[in-house]
Amino acid sequence: MRTGLSTIQQTLTSEAASVLNHSIAEVGRQNHGQTTPLHVAATPLSFPSSFLRQACIRSHPNSSHPPQCRALELCFSVALERLPTAQNMAPGMESSISNALMAILKRAQAHQRRGYPEQQHQPLLAVSLSH
Repeated sequence: MRTGLSTIQQTLTSEAASVLNHSIAEVGRQNHGQTTPLHVAATPLSFPSSFLRQACIRSHPNSSHPPQCRALELCFSVALERLPTAQNMAPGMESSISNALMAILKRAQAHQRRGYPEQQHQPLLAVSLSH
């Protein structure tokens, strides 16, 4: 893992770090070369108690898995399947973080530093998996 990423991960909430770590692990299982913002965006949908999944379910309250959730899962699935796989990755080797994802994380970290003084020590990128 890059030094920059480990530094950023220390500023994440436990939920956000969990989403990022889960995304990185999933990239390895899918044999993708890099963890991208798409991987991170798709991850919360896989957690049953995430706000994203709960929002999908609330959009159609009479169904435990409404068509909107299935459609969103399908969109993410198709987009992830279209990503190139890593050709030369050795088994057990960790994928890298895409430049786009690293830029997002660094931008969020910089934004937090420029924020309000009382928020300076708050965790970065809070991702709520439950409510």
